Amino acid sequence: MTTRSLIVPTVAAIAVWALNQASAQPQQSLSARDLIRQGDALMQEARNTLSHDFDAAEEAYRRALAIDEKNPEALVGMAWVSNSNHDFPAGKVWAQKALAEDPRALEAYALMGDGAVELGDYEEAFDHFQAALDIRGDLSTYSRAAHLLWLNGDDDQAHTLMRQAIKSGGPHLENVAWCRAELAMMLLKVNDLPHARREAEAAVKLAPQNPRALIARGRVYQADEKYEKAIESFQQSAAITPTHDALAPLAELFLQTGETEKAKAQIEGVVKFHLPGAHHHGHEGGHHHHHHDHGHHHEASSQLALFLADHQQSLNLATEQGEAAYKAFPNLHAADSLAWCYFQQGKLSEAQRYSQLALRLGTSEPLFHFHAGMIEKGLGNEAAARKHLSHALTLSPSFHPRHAPAARVILSKMASKS
Repeated sequence: MTTRSLIVPTVAAIAVWALNQASAQPQQSLSARDLIRQGDALMQEARNTLSHDFDAAEEAYRRALAIDEKNPEALVGMAWVSNSNHDFPAGKVWAQKALAEDPRALEAYALMGDGAVELGDYEEAFDHFQAALDIRGDLSTYSRAAHLLWLNGDDDQAHTLMRQAIKSGGPHLENVAWCRAELAMMLLKVNDLPHARREAEAAVKLAPQNPRALIARGRVYQADEKYEKAIESFQQSAAITPTHDALAPLAELFLQTGETEKAKAQIEGVVKFHLPGAHHHGHEGGHHHHHHDHGHHHEASSQLALFLADHQQSLNLATEQGEAAYKAFPNLHAADSLAWCYFQQGKLSEAQRYSQLALRLGTSEPLFHFHAGMIEKGLGNEAAARKHLSHALTLSPSFHPRHAPAARVILSKMASKS
């Protein structure tokens, strides 16, 4: 890394510059390089705001390829767009085309790794991320490796690599802020509140308008039981870009603060976010949570499935969403969401099967263990239930405002019986 420092314009300014350049020049005079820079700036801006509109960037990359059909950077751009649209098989094809032209196209390996993670092929992801790391260790490669190691239960190494990503830095402060936010989320899951707090605050300081940083800070406030501050942070994030990760916790927080009507409206709002025009809000049977998931509203969503199951709303819809999401993206989070949907519908053997799939890598995700504990309890397997509920609370005693206290009550009752 160079020791020189640069004054880097904000990504928004770069995107505006790129678009102005495009409109100021006759279209045919733009070079492939100009178009790739334009596409990259638009994709970075979409990343910063958690936007899901990649059409202008795709158009720029396609025009670059019309000029130079073998340009590896334009091919990587198309892989980036495809992955961002959750079309991971197409992303892999574009990435492979880029690698055929440039075997050291680091981002092509990284994007194939991302696709493998989302599709639940973690061994393939290791191969791709290792290939990327072999080319260069930087924010992009370290942060991806950190996430994969976290999924595989290697928390210490995951934290170390995410700190290395932060230390590596990059041309966009928002990307460093994203890494700090991700590290804060990881630390929360193993009850390291002081360091999680520090990372979340640092993320917001770096990028005050970054939705992901504001979500991480909201999660820290929630764990700290500073509910009003948590609500404010999630609302700030949602005002910039509405996302599931900002909208869903608000329903829980409104319940926590006794604002029942607001909670009810928020639950309906989350469903409408995923399914515009939906009216599936009736109760179907009783009572009640993200790289990195498929939460936006153009496809089946394991986030929506988990949310509905958690709030015991529209359980048939929840299970339909969970099944379709797992079929499309058979990863750990989709397996856990589907397990919880089946549990809420009383389909306990199916629930157990998917819960075991979610737990298969030893991920330090308290909710996976809480769900497993409840499922095992439902099946009458008290020893297994006790093990999972205890593990959820050991990982993080405040992992969820309602589920953590419920786990303690159940464990207490089990102890008094034995």
